[in-house]
Amino acid sequence: MNKRVEALKQKMDSGKMVKGVFITMPDCISSEMAGYAGYDYVWIDAEHGPLGRNEIRHHIMAAQGSGCAAIVRVPGVDRHMIKAILDMGPDGIIFPFTNNKEIAEEAIKSATYPDIGGVRGQGPVRAIRYGFDAEGAYIKDAKNEVFLVAQIETLEGYQNLDEILSVEGFDSLFIGCADLGRSIKGSGENYDIDEIFKEVCSKVRGAGLYMGAAIGPTVEDAKRVTEAGVQWTVFGQDSRILAAGLKANLDALKDF
Repeated sequence: MNKRVEALKQKMDSGKMVKGVFITMPDCISSEMAGYAGYDYVWIDAEHGPLGRNEIRHHIMAAQGSGCAAIVRVPGVDRHMIKAILDMGPDGIIFPFTNNKEIAEEAIKSATYPDIGGVRGQGPVRAIRYGFDAEGAYIKDAKNEVFLVAQIETLEGYQNLDEILSVEGFDSLFIGCADLGRSIKGSGENYDIDEIFKEVCSKVRGAGLYMGAAIGPTVEDAKRVTEAGVQWTVFGQDSRILAAGLKANLDALKDF
């Protein structure tokens, strides 16, 4: 079992919130700094961030080297991209826009070797420490090495939630309220996003999966989501944190 993944699960099982930060900047120093700062994990955003495969690998290495878990949000459910990222040895994969059962099944297949129903090709590389770990042992237990997350962020995903939850293999579900809210608004349907949030949390926890959500960096926001059943969160973004810090630094002497 991946010790970093186990630590995340143990923290959530004990009732404590797992905290992460969005990583979008190509340079891996931000992931290393997040680990030293004490974050539980970094959310390496290959969906929105300008990150290539080599930059993703460097972020994984930097985060893990500084003491936190490295979870990658892939650009989409592309078995070829997912295979390459899994071989880099991340601690988790987040699948965006998991809108229906078919996408959910493809996501799990992409992260699973063929002998247990998947399509992942064999070649773990860094995931087995370049051969210092036994490849056979890793492959046998590979599904327990990575925290797999389905992201619900559209009205379609919400409407298909029960079918998505029926797909075995996910450790968690993450609700993307910003995109979900825009999806609802664009559909013209009359849904209350707060009620949907509570319903999704209830169903996910009832299914025995971990529940994640993004929050603002406030105690009030943290209390609000944990009361609904959220166990792991992400807040803040490396580029925006840097921008705010740079402005505050300059503003300190703006009148001099």
